Formats: sequence, structure tokens, C-alpha cells
Amino acid sequence: MTADRSKRAQVARLMSGKGVVLMFPDLQAVRTLLFDDTGASAARETDPVALGRLVVDQQRQQASWAGRALPLTRLERDVLTALANPPLRVWTYQQLYERVWGADYLDDAAAVRSTVKRLRAKLREANATIAVEAARGVGYSLVDTTSHGRHWS
Repeated sequence: MTADRSKRAQVARLMSGKGVVLMFPDLQAVRTLLFDDTGASAARETDPVALGRLVVDQQRQQASWAGRALPLTRLERDVLTALANPPLRVWTYQQLYERVWGADYLDDAAAVRSTVKRLRAKLREANATIAVEAARGVGYSLVDTTSHGRHWS
């Protein structure tokens, strides 16, 4: 546990592929992980997010498309909430990681990519007309797949 971001990055590089390492900037982050099952609740929106037929209600820990519940994990729901919050924009890997995981981003986008991959599959299964689009090398944005210009109406 250290507040020094460079030290955490150094440990992550040294341990890469050798096991699981949990790193925390401070004791509060440890307590949040161990005792607060909502994770980085301070960074989350409390009002439901509605975008077309998508509704994400963080208070109830639910997401739905066209009135049908989406079986999302907390991480998937939090990524979707971030992407759906106005103004719609491209979220960098760092912005998504820090918002959803509530920790410093250590230049490893694997967790974000994995979560987005699962989220995309679940949106396709629900026949949603929204999709998570990659901005290559930058991050992700939410798009309307029914519109030619991919703008929200």
C-alpha cells in the first residue's frame, strides 16, 4: 500500500504475469474494497441514467433495455453508466478505469477491455440499438446503431 503511483506501477511491472497483486493508494481504498460492496460509490451517479430505451439505475443496481432487464455485473453497469452520461463523448481508458474501479490507472487497459467485451456481448444479446464503439488507442464511446450519423435523437 502506497500513495506513490510510480511505486505501484513499478510493482505491477515486476509482478506482471506472476500472480495476483492488490495495490491500494491508502487504507480507505482497502476498507472500501473489503467492506463496501458498491466499490467507488462516491464517483457514481445516484440518479437513473436514461438514454433512449436504455435505463441504468445505480441505486437499484439495475439496467434495462426497452423495459427488459440486462444481466450486468457491477463493473459492466458502471462502465455503461459512465458512457451513457451526458455529454456523450469518448472516454479514455484512464478515465473509465479511475471512475469505475476507483483507483489509479497504471497504463494497462486489459480490465477495461475485458469488461467492455462482456458488456458488448450482453447488449447484442438484448438486441439493443446502442453499442460500445472503440476509439482505437484512446478508449470507448456509446453510439446509436440505428442512426446513419450515429447521433442521438
